[in-house]
Amino acid sequence: MRRIVYLVCFIKLILLFSACATSKGAQDGVVIHNIFADMPPGALLYARIDVEPSRKLVDEVLTYYKLNVKTIKTFFDRTNEVVIAVYNGQTKVAEAPERRFLLIGYGNNYPAGLSSFSFFFNPAWRKIKSITGKKYWKSSKNGLSLFMQKNKTHISDTDPFFIEDNVEAPESFTVFSEGSCISAWLTNISPLNKALERIDMPITIPANAVFIAAFQQGENWSLVLRVETPGTAQARGLVSVLSMLRAALAGNYIRDERAAAFARLLLSEPPQIDGAAFVLKSPPLSQTELAGLIASLLIYLK
Repeated sequence: MRRIVYLVCFIKLILLFSACATSKGAQDGVVIHNIFADMPPGALLYARIDVEPSRKLVDEVLTYYKLNVKTIKTFFDRTNEVVIAVYNGQTKVAEAPERRFLLIGYGNNYPAGLSSFSFFFNPAWRKIKSITGKKYWKSSKNGLSLFMQKNKTHISDTDPFFIEDNVEAPESFTVFSEGSCISAWLTNISPLNKALERIDMPITIPANAVFIAAFQQGENWSLVLRVETPGTAQARGLVSVLSMLRAALAGNYIRDERAAAFARLLLSEPPQIDGAAFVLKSPPLSQTELAGLIASLLIYLK
């Protein structure tokens, strides 16, 4: 929740500094390639949002956190694509302090010059030199760091730059997420195992990574989850466990109602084995149903 508050505080400032600038729609912006190329390694989760088709869905997810969607409207009006990395706050990235999140927005006509002018006269902000030698703005008051160009904005709670090699998403993630509006790569399986504990299944899934993607199908949506395991035997064994879980859900044996509803939705169809991975797919969902499902998923990233 703290990470979301950080982002909202930042975007409120952007609205203040960009009120007199001209806004252009996301469809007029630049085309982004190699979307994780600007992201450092070590994150718990990497996610990408294609803003134009996902806009209403994102707005609805934010309402679950009682956030004012109008507050971030101007930011999204100027943004084509958003990439987010979430860290566990325990692992330091090279020489940088602990990083909890990094958000990069790709768009057009961000008010870079106007924002720098405003920050210069705002005592809450000061210019800091990054470990890379670049300079960015930092506010100790709200714990945010900002670097803005006309077509790109970096937001973090610490140095928004890094000196390591950029992260490379697995090729299987690229194939899996093709055509999706929102996609995420969970590099650490602990949140999923935590979710299983909440539904009285205290087991540890031996997985290398989890991929999640939301696809738009007309007026409906579908959520697909792919779990990559070390081998085919592990994938088949986990599918057997999930079959037992489906039976438990049918008998209403799960105490945690929120977690049970989430699991029941993803297990409405039998899991499909794909080599050393298995795939779970939701039935067609309305925008409101998917927003609630995504909000439930975010709980396990705390």
